[in-house]
Amino acid sequence: MTEKYTAEMHQAHVEAEEKRKAEEEQQRQERSEKESARKAWIRDGGAESDFQREWPSLRDQARRQRVISADQKAREVHRTAGISQI
Repeated sequence: MTEKYTAEMHQAHVEAEEKRKAEEEQQRQERSEKESARKAWIRDGGAESDFQREWPSLRDQARRQRVISADQKAREVHRTAGISQI
């Protein structure tokens, strides 16, 4: 290797590693969420094949609910802090 390892090269490496780790964590979280939902579906008497077909819709509904809950929580925090008149 004839070129020096520069600070810029190090920074690029660190950023690439952070991005890779974040993507891996997101994938792990999604697998965990799906597995948890699948177990609940089957425990409630649902079939695996039905769950696989419905999963995209269930995932989107869960995401929508998280967004709504986060918005409601933020509004409540603002209300109790007296910051906003929302």
